[in-house]
Amino acid sequence: MSRRLNIEDVDAALQRAAKKAVGGTREERSGRFQRVQPSIIRFVRYDHDARALEITFMSGQTYRYLNVPVEVYVDFIDAESKGEFFNDNVKDTFVHTAVRAG
Repeated sequence: MSRRLNIEDVDAALQRAAKKAVGGTREERSGRFQRVQPSIIRFVRYDHDARALEITFMSGQTYRYLNVPVEVYVDFIDAESKGEFFNDNVKDTFVHTAVRAG
């Protein structure tokens, strides 16, 4: 991914994440899996320490995408179409491994 970071965009993404961490739903505050609207994706979880994005698809299969910047996760959660965002920004961009099948 050869996209340059704009400090204002990063700051805004972090502010949105902080707002959800303080005033969001119980799941948003806990950092656990985030349920997303109906699409090909069932759950999304981000591990800040490992910079890893875990995505569980409707099939039950979970994949872990490695070295994912936090702003990609925040943009993913904010995206109107999770499936479209995944296809455009994650699928062929980050190395991934299968975690478990449903």
